[in-house]
Amino acid sequence: MSTIRQMVMPLRYVQGPGALELLGPHAAILGRSAYVIGESVALSIAGERVRKSLASAGISISLWVDTVKECTHANIDGLSARADGADVDLVVGVGGGKAIDTAKAVANKLRIPACTVGTQCATNADASGESVVYTDNHEYVESIKLRSNPALVIEDTDILAGAPVKYLIQGMGDALSCRFEAQAFAKMREEKGGGPVPLAATLALAESCYRTLMSSGVKAVEDLRNGICSDEVEGIIEAVKFTSSVAFENSSCAMAHAVHNGLTTIKGVEGAHGEIVAYGTIVQCVYEGRPVEETRSVYEWCKELGLPTSLKMLGAPSRDKVEVAARNACADSDMKCMPGKVVLEDLIRAMETVERGF
Repeated sequence: MSTIRQMVMPLRYVQGPGALELLGPHAAILGRSAYVIGESVALSIAGERVRKSLASAGISISLWVDTVKECTHANIDGLSARADGADVDLVVGVGGGKAIDTAKAVANKLRIPACTVGTQCATNADASGESVVYTDNHEYVESIKLRSNPALVIEDTDILAGAPVKYLIQGMGDALSCRFEAQAFAKMREEKGGGPVPLAATLALAESCYRTLMSSGVKAVEDLRNGICSDEVEGIIEAVKFTSSVAFENSSCAMAHAVHNGLTTIKGVEGAHGEIVAYGTIVQCVYEGRPVEETRSVYEWCKELGLPTSLKMLGAPSRDKVEVAARNACADSDMKCMPGKVVLEDLIRAMETVERGF
């Protein structure tokens, strides 16, 4: 049956050593006066190069904020209000997910283009057309769908490779889910309809991301620990920053992220977003009844990288709390993107199977 298909993505993505030098020349196409928004650490690392690159292209900096600690509605509104009366026609976000999502949301509110400059690899927010909003205590509030993706994404691998290796591992844990969730979403759309279906290109990108993670992830981590920004490192950065971002945004999150969201509602669970999503991906593989060899390869890959493969590694919450987390996961909006009806008892059984470690 014929139906609507669509794809969204950044206007321009630039990656490689020294890529930050290209920020100014590419941003000059978008405007002449910038509003720079970032985290203090990120701008202490990349700020001077951001200034020089923008200046080299004749772009002035009208506003500069280096105090972003969380992406909240209050921060978005306050930073947007600061632009009232200022000569600003583009926003440049610098840092990790909190700063990038804040900058994108401010640009969206001001109705001007956003440029993003990543400084670590734990997130694929840089290229996406949404901002995840939290409370000041980092409690999830909502995801804002923006009018467009960033007009320009800059990933300078000299900077990304210099960040702590743990961020790359966390980013891979998050990116791992996109292949399984994209496939689940495509099946759901076939069964239930209700909106656009993913292009074949979306599913191909999700598959490519997965293959790159499996083939190059362990080597990339080893190389970074030895101070080498190898082809494998470049490939993993691309998989996390671009491929997984475009793949998930043109399909959807599903069970892996729903499990993450459910687990983060209970006390005692500890772990970064990508770490918990990696565990959720293993649970989804078991729940779906995927071939044992496939699930085991995902499990062993996570184990080799030090990503969580059990609830014990995430804080070992009690059985009753696990049931609460599973119930909350089933009620999460991401779970609606699974084909069929997700059964609570089957989800708990899948989590118990993962806990036994195959």
